[in-house]
Amino acid sequence: MIQEKIIGNSSAQDILLRELSKIKFFLLMLTCVLLLACSPLEKNDKDVVVNDLSLINLTYSYLDGLSGGIFKFDVVTETNLSDYYQREKYKYSRLKCDGIQNYVVVGSVDIDEGRIENKKYISQGYFKFCEDESMNICAEKEQVEKMLFKDISCKIVFGGITQKSKTVADNIIISKNSIIQSSDKRE
Repeated sequence: MIQEKIIGNSSAQDILLRELSKIKFFLLMLTCVLLLACSPLEKNDKDVVVNDLSLINLTYSYLDGLSGGIFKFDVVTETNLSDYYQREKYKYSRLKCDGIQNYVVVGSVDIDEGRIENKKYISQGYFKFCEDESMNICAEKEQVEKMLFKDISCKIVFGGITQKSKTVADNIIISKNSIIQSSDKRE
């Protein structure tokens, strides 16, 4: 059959290589289709977005030896984010907020170390105002108060090395007033 396809100066090896290339391409496309068909659907993603989340107990701490201060808070929700976090094997839960002036808001929430009180799930978190995500140079509370002109909009994002990041709450507002009124604890 391959010998019948020999045309002009083409050798049988050239034709065989072309046919093998076509087979490889077909197998590659078939594999891609199968992988896409077998990938898990994001059917639970819509169920995970939390609308009842709130931040409470905002405090400010200054730790000797660290640049700037840390704002600590509790996240309260009726949704058990820890189950989803552990089931999907996420490695981090970050608080991502709008930046202010030349600073970014760097934060985290300990979703996997939460507690239950009165049928509500409570997790602790923190955030800092820093020049970049390395947190080498961060602002103290007095500097933050001077920079803030409006409330800060934030979201909680789960992620990992191999997972696509997932926003689980995107309607979090930290008011300028709550930052100003946060209790100051020197540690």
